[in-house]
Amino acid sequence: MSRRPRSGPARGVDRDGELYTRPARLNWVWAVLIILMTLEAANELFGIGGPPSLYELWFHDVVIAAAAVLILARAAYEPATRRAWLAIGLAMALWSVGTILWSLVYGGQTNVPYPSFADVFWLLWYPLIGAGIVALIRVRIPQFELHRWMDGLAIALVVLAAGFALVIQPLADHAHGGTLATVVDFSYPVLDVMIMGSIVGVYGLLGWRPDRMWILIGSGILMTTIADAAFAVQEARGVADGGTYDFVWTLGAVLIAYAAWTRAPRLGADVGRPTGLRAVALPLVAQAIAAGIQIY
Repeated sequence: MSRRPRSGPARGVDRDGELYTRPARLNWVWAVLIILMTLEAANELFGIGGPPSLYELWFHDVVIAAAAVLILARAAYEPATRRAWLAIGLAMALWSVGTILWSLVYGGQTNVPYPSFADVFWLLWYPLIGAGIVALIRVRIPQFELHRWMDGLAIALVVLAAGFALVIQPLADHAHGGTLATVVDFSYPVLDVMIMGSIVGVYGLLGWRPDRMWILIGSGILMTTIADAAFAVQEARGVADGGTYDFVWTLGAVLIAYAAWTRAPRLGADVGRPTGLRAVALPLVAQAIAAGIQIY
């Protein structure tokens, strides 16, 4: 009778009959990250658990660094999607480096310069995460089909229009800083809206049936978009206080890291053509969003 080593990978068979593996010890890693993230959220929302600096400067930074390591580990572990997860892992690593350096230099200070050197690391997150998304979708849909790409492009443009109306315009109404501060302040929500639009566009490419990996990636990027938008508007008004919602960025990092270790469908699997409600979902959603923007 054989025994699986405790430190070995967890094995199973997916719905296509292909073997997949995942290190069993990762379950403990996810549990620790969820506990740290929950403690950070409890402290920021309700003041539970001691001094905020413990959570803002340690728990927050540790979880984001761990997320970067997990994604890079996935790149080393999975050859088929290695290029994609390497790009996303490097994006998370730069985010982590910027966060840790900011904490070391400015942690506990009240008058922090904006923008700072850390913004260089944080802004480099966007081109790398974009490259990772492109690499993942090329693995998922290796053949070019015009109707899929047109659907994806259309919904991406709809999201961009909504994002500019609902996020960028309020930011413009309250901008008061210098030229460099204003450019940096606008860069985050603009790039967030573009990345979020690309994710929703990917859902269109997948026939509006995104698998769990893409749902987690989209959810993670949505969390970072919400936190960035809130901070950008507060910074424009001169009342920025990210310490009350830092956990939203942490949650986004954990969701993206978990997506990296989520079993995706067989590479190159046919996503099928949308039928029924899915076939008309795009024009209906586009019409509704366009009407909502006009009303707003």
